[in-house]
Amino acid sequence: MTQIQVVIRKLRSHLSQSEISRLTGIAQPKISRWEAGKVAAGAEEALKLAALADQYPAVGRGKEVSQ
Repeated sequence: MTQIQVVIRKLRSHLSQSEISRLTGIAQPKISRWEAGKVAAGAEEALKLAALADQYPAVGRGKEVSQ
């Protein structure tokens, strides 16, 4: 499982893909493909997800998120 998949799955315990999309400006179909592991995230979009994850203490990133 990729780091992006871990972050998305943890965010999904709080938010729907549509909510993640709305909050980050990333298209929902793209989030769906990342969650399924079908395509890799770009750096800019990964940073948007990381910023959103930082708003949810149970999600976090870095040391708090393990693969």
